[in-house]
Amino acid sequence: MSRAACRQADPELFFPIAAVTGPAARQVEAAKAVCGLCAVRADCLSYSSGESAGPAGSAA
Repeated sequence: MSRAACRQADPELFFPIAAVTGPAARQVEAAKAVCGLCAVRADCLSYSSGESAGPAGSAA
C-alpha cells in the first residue's frame, strides 16, 4: 500500500483511546480526513476488514 494517504501518518491517529467525544472526536475526524483523500481507500478497507491491524498504509 505504498500509495496510501496514511503512509506517513502517526498510526495512533487511527486508534483514539477515549470515547468519541471532545479531543477523541477531533482525532476521529482527522483520521477520516486522511482516509477520505486516499487513492487506495477501497483496497485498504478490503484488506483491514476483520483485522485489528488498522489502516494498511500505516502498518509497519
